[in-house]
Amino acid sequence: MKRSARIAVAATAVILTGTAAADDGALRDGRIAYVMTNLFWSVYQTEDAKDECPRGFNDGPREQFAKLFPKPEGMTVEETQLRQEIETWHPTSEPDGFEFYEVEGRYSWGLDLDGEASPEDFTHPDGGEGIDNQVYRAVGCIIGFRGPDGVEFIFQDKAIMDERYNRMMIELSGVDSLDNDDEVSVSLYRGLDRLLTDATGEKVMPGGSQRVDARWGASLIRHTTGRIVDGVLSTEPIPEVVIPWQNLRVASVHLIRDLRFVLDLAPEGATGLVAGYADVDTWYRQLIRNDSTHHLSNGQISGISLYKALRRLADAYPDPVTGENTAISTALDVKMAQVFVVHPGGEQDGGAGVTR
Repeated sequence: MKRSARIAVAATAVILTGTAAADDGALRDGRIAYVMTNLFWSVYQTEDAKDECPRGFNDGPREQFAKLFPKPEGMTVEETQLRQEIETWHPTSEPDGFEFYEVEGRYSWGLDLDGEASPEDFTHPDGGEGIDNQVYRAVGCIIGFRGPDGVEFIFQDKAIMDERYNRMMIELSGVDSLDNDDEVSVSLYRGLDRLLTDATGEKVMPGGSQRVDARWGASLIRHTTGRIVDGVLSTEPIPEVVIPWQNLRVASVHLIRDLRFVLDLAPEGATGLVAGYADVDTWYRQLIRNDSTHHLSNGQISGISLYKALRRLADAYPDPVTGENTAISTALDVKMAQVFVVHPGGEQDGGAGVTR
């Protein structure tokens, strides 16, 4: 066969096989892995925020302090600054005297976590009912959690890429095709290495490698199953997942119960949602440990008022003694890049052919 004819046949094969050809290049021994490059709370926003926040945005620590102590002259530090700081680090669910603006809009990103539709649920922008995302109801009218300029939106999301402490990844095995597969195995690991980027250092590239942290990250390893339908992976819930979350060089974690992934898969990366029920105290502790009142002030985030809202809106895992809900429904936007996973002892995974 002449060279021109061979090229024509090959081109026709690519056209006919479509994404199956891409699968062949991405999958090795039925495996592919992805590393998280972006992760932040899903916040549905309209251009002027009038739909979700018709009464405006919440005050932060500076604004509240000015209202609480309009004439601080003659008052002691203990009566003013320290009083608020103690309440920030040791909050209660008692009212603080400030009106808190919750999201009032109809729509939210997220998933139906409980299989039910209630008045507290949102509607997905695509029309799906029963969306559970009460974290969004709490933070959606706080400037610091809104993109593109919110302080939490910028720095917490950026920290996922910059800090190796946060290096979480998933590995799919038993995969026949990235288009459709009735059952695949999904493992969650923490990696040890920096991300592969382009020359700018700002864009993460597919094809890097990550060693599994089998020592300090052993307790973070989780396994579940999922299915792929039309290129979308949906996993079964994982009862409890601890996500390392370091920002501004302060180590912390998030605890998510019934965590599941819904991801659009591609050979070079994946995008979608992580959803579940966040433990309220762990969620708040991460925020305060990482940012403190000083940094929260830059985003008009009153930790005191926000904690009370999280407690008020918590919708799962009631305390067996008090009956008070201890977890709150949430969703996070996630982006991932394809990565080659290197297991301890040189085991090859993630389509790598990579050994330690």
